Amino acid sequence: MAKSKPPSIGPMSMQPIEHSLTVRNQLPTMMSTRGEDKRTPLPKNQQARMEAVRVARARIMRRNSLRKQRQAQER
Repeated sequence: MAKSKPPSIGPMSMQPIEHSLTVRNQLPTMMSTRGEDKRTPLPKNQQARMEAVRVARARIMRRNSLRKQRQAQER
């Protein structure tokens, strides 16, 4: 009797084991155990400023994106 192959579910079944979800989840933990990558935490006022800059940039990008969408609809 010939051995039958397990049914192929889709493209994900064809990927090598290195690309599985468990390997991806383990990589950050392995990298974080090295002692070289430790950073000192930023002061509270600098953290707040960085967060404010991030929010402002996101708002500007959103506004520009909406403007481009409106211009594309007018054409």
